[in-house]
Amino acid sequence: MPPPLPLPKAPEQQPLQHLVVRPITRAERPRWNAELGAHPCLQNATVVGEYLCHGAESQGRWLALPGWGAPARHLRWRDGVEVTEQYAGIRHTVAGSDFTFPLAVARWKKDDEMFWCYAFVAHDPRRTDAGAVMARHRLKGVKEQLFKEVLRGLDLHPPPCASLVANRMFYAIAALAYNLMKAVQLLCLPDECQGWTVPTLLKQMVRLPATVVRHARRLVARVEVAVSWLDWWHQWQARWWRAVAVEAAVPSG
Repeated sequence: MPPPLPLPKAPEQQPLQHLVVRPITRAERPRWNAELGAHPCLQNATVVGEYLCHGAESQGRWLALPGWGAPARHLRWRDGVEVTEQYAGIRHTVAGSDFTFPLAVARWKKDDEMFWCYAFVAHDPRRTDAGAVMARHRLKGVKEQLFKEVLRGLDLHPPPCASLVANRMFYAIAALAYNLMKAVQLLCLPDECQGWTVPTLLKQMVRLPATVVRHARRLVARVEVAVSWLDWWHQWQARWWRAVAVEAAVPSG
């Protein structure tokens, strides 16, 4: 692999003391485009469409050439917060190393904030779309959170039994319980409850305090429900219990 672009001849921390990241002027744009592809380490760096040019400069020398894709994406996080996000691809050289590796960079900020937040992900050099790299990385994180939600939410880790066959049955029952809770959440709960995790669902809908009493020669479980949820529980009972009663009353054949 070709050697990386050397740092200025100074102590290791000295270039950082004078490092400035600034927008590239219109007059500097031809030089920016030329240097982006001139160095062998940057042959894979491509910028498509409209973009914003920046330069990381130290003592008059450019050390990095980030190009931020434009227009910026306006995203909405799960908690409803709206953010503005941009992406870029850069190459990084670790201090004391002869190799460079590509990084996908995302920067974002909320509408009411002044400063940007940054995230970096190392990736395969054959991938040039920084936005797609970040999206894939976040999707991987979402899937890992789903596994975490099932394992920790239902207390499935570590496996409860010494027998592999018993653990398979245990996890099958847990998967059925998880699917049932998620089905109720998606089909029956309002929008403000769609972000609930498994522990919250268990607390609000399953692990409810109840008292078993005898009424009309039958045992009845009286469940304590919050006043704000009383209407929802009445609708739930009317939807499912009456449907069961109607099916039981219909004669077969």
